[in-house]
Amino acid sequence: MNTIQPPFMRQTVMDLEESRIREVANAGMGRPDVLAFWFGESDEVTPAVVRQAAIDSLQKGETFYAHNLGLPELRQAVSDYMSALHGPIGVDRLAITSGGVNALMLAAQALVDAGDEAVAVTPVWPNLTAQALVMGAHLKRVSLRPVDGQWQLDMAALKAAITPATRLLIVNSPNNPTGWTLSRAEQAEILAHCRQTGTWVLADEVYERLYYETDTFNGCAPSFLDVAEPDDRLVVVHSFSKSFLMTGWRLGWLVMPAAMTPHIRLLKYPIRERNFAPHGFDFFDFPFAF
Repeated sequence: MNTIQPPFMRQTVMDLEESRIREVANAGMGRPDVLAFWFGESDEVTPAVVRQAAIDSLQKGETFYAHNLGLPELRQAVSDYMSALHGPIGVDRLAITSGGVNALMLAAQALVDAGDEAVAVTPVWPNLTAQALVMGAHLKRVSLRPVDGQWQLDMAALKAAITPATRLLIVNSPNNPTGWTLSRAEQAEILAHCRQTGTWVLADEVYERLYYETDTFNGCAPSFLDVAEPDDRLVVVHSFSKSFLMTGWRLGWLVMPAAMTPHIRLLKYPIRERNFAPHGFDFFDFPFAF
């Protein structure tokens, strides 16, 4: 009988550390005596209008593959939604993905080669750093620091870490797990520096509508999209999971330069996402304050 002897997989993958958050969650799921404080997830179910749209879609037999980039109607609805928040964002800059994590992995696959250098602002949800490592990147971390009871970014340290050798900057704002959020001025400073170094910015902004400061712009957190040009080396990740209470649906989207979209299409496997836009669903029906 043959037995598989290590190393039987890529060493990089075997060296990945188990997420302690996931370890705790797996142990506690289904236990009524445990409060589920592990993921960025609401305790409310997906709104009835979305669930009913999915039921209607199944009853109609809409179970086949869709366009690689997502159903055109849904991409248009996302384009309208994002444009209302951040200025014009055309359909040619969008791809629907199988969740936010899939969007992040697609971006890593598209932008990072083995041996490349990546910089991540930490602490951050483990997937964001693991994906760069899976691609064989050398990862540098720039840590947030507590100052007078608030998390702050040492901008000088971050800019020193991002050099012409840096292929990718990974930043999650609003941040999980700290809640730290970049200001628009900080985003502009980071983007200007990355333009000089030729570094791509991968911005995870899935929590942008769960932001409660009084200086909100259109009811959301500051976004790199507010300070970027359409052809900047910027990829922004979004998900329906958080603000729309759709964690188990695994549905998200990417915003990217239009020239990048056809290549992402080749990376993506076609998914059957529910197209709820033409059925009376309005993104702005949601209060985004669950």
